[in-house]
Amino acid sequence: MLKWLGVNAFRTSHYPYSQELMYLCDKEGIVVIDETPAVGLHESYNFVSATLKHHLQVTTELILRDRNHPSVVMWSLANEPNSALKVSEAYFESVFKHARMLDPTRPLTFACNKEYNTDLVTKFADVISINRYYGWYKNMGYPQLVPYELSYELEQWQLVEKKPMMISEYGAGTIAGFHEDPATSFTEEYQVQIMKEYFSVFDKYREDFLVGELIWNFADFMTEQRDNRPVGNRKGVLTRQRQPKSAAHLLRDRYYSLQLNISSIICA
Repeated sequence: MLKWLGVNAFRTSHYPYSQELMYLCDKEGIVVIDETPAVGLHESYNFVSATLKHHLQVTTELILRDRNHPSVVMWSLANEPNSALKVSEAYFESVFKHARMLDPTRPLTFACNKEYNTDLVTKFADVISINRYYGWYKNMGYPQLVPYELSYELEQWQLVEKKPMMISEYGAGTIAGFHEDPATSFTEEYQVQIMKEYFSVFDKYREDFLVGELIWNFADFMTEQRDNRPVGNRKGVLTRQRQPKSAAHLLRDRYYSLQLNISSIICA
């Protein structure tokens, strides 16, 4: 299905994947952003010496295991930590320093969900990766605002950091078979509309500082029971049975069009 979609990269969110899959990515030429199992660092009491010791240990295990895989192009050291907390600054300085000691050849990042004016950790990263859900967790029902909100934020990040950036998560929950016009949340039409709004921003900055776009998610998956999780996380472009939603066809068209455009530039 990755090949059918035209995918050329993914992040191992939020933990290392199997060796078998890593070797398959080597073989198939799929780029991997390899992520440590550092998720849930939300409160001050999470950033203690015992946690740091374990974080350094799993970072060591990940890099030593996967550093000889040509498919691995970048290490991601955490997913959505509370990087606005003062205590996170020294904590992650140690983690980034440790990762660079183990592998000075690859860039480092982490998936950030804080704002450009509150984050204290992206200064240690080589690439800024942000998880953003405009039109879903923020201003749900108003996908037309996405280009304005996302463009503004990306430009503010560039004023602060001036580093390559990527969108490490974006998307909207969708229940396969739900349809409505005008589009409303959880319909296939709404997911498609959200993605189109994001695409317009990606194309605006793609030849400047935006180096990647990773949708959340490849396929629906089960979660704990929550009021915003109707039988799991429904942000997949595929169902749990790996059947395509409307968004999958849109994403496939985009990815193959981008490949053709790049090929024509190279051949020109």
